[in-house]
Amino acid sequence: MGDSEGAHADADRGTAAEDVPGRAHAERNAGVPVERIEWMAERVRCLVRRSLPADEQVQAELRAVIVELAARQAQVAEWVACHHRLHEVLLAFSPFHARLASIGQGGLDAAELQALLQNWRLCQDTIDRLVDFAEGVDHIGSPFRREGRELRGERWAVDVVAMQLLFEDVLKEERPSPGDLRELAGEFSSLCHRHLALADRELRAAMDELQRLSACLVGEMA
Repeated sequence: MGDSEGAHADADRGTAAEDVPGRAHAERNAGVPVERIEWMAERVRCLVRRSLPADEQVQAELRAVIVELAARQAQVAEWVACHHRLHEVLLAFSPFHARLASIGQGGLDAAELQALLQNWRLCQDTIDRLVDFAEGVDHIGSPFRREGRELRGERWAVDVVAMQLLFEDVLKEERPSPGDLRELAGEFSSLCHRHLALADRELRAAMDELQRLSACLVGEMA
């Protein structure tokens, strides 16, 4: 066997040996299939219903706890989605912001303006997705509503759309001012980071509450 063949064989044996603990680790962390969890949950639910005391107050309290758990789960899901949408907006805004920074004080020529508008349209698409999400929230605040230039809802949606309108006003001008746009861009970047931080804090708080409620309900059964 040549040296190259021997090296190839050794590499193959090394890979095979390394794969075994990797597979074992993956199997240990695969968890129970969700279908089986659903089956077990249905059995537990039926057992609990049969075992509940006739005390209406106990039944009402149990229902209230379950409702609160479901509400906290929905709250966590909406904060995750909110954080994702805001992050999308910030990522899409970065090329627009970077192009603005490269423009001199002399003003925008036709080519620069066209390129800037193309960057802005990408940002608009992500803002539209944020608005679509904000219009349907149920658990993290008031749904977003827009009537003309009147904006209602949570600050993380209202502030972003308000800045969008300001940008569009400037970009519609015959000769948009790079200085004005840069100033708006700085404000927009700051508010996106601020609301991302808010979404992160609220998400962590909602997860903590969900874990506390779950621990109280399960107790020492886990």
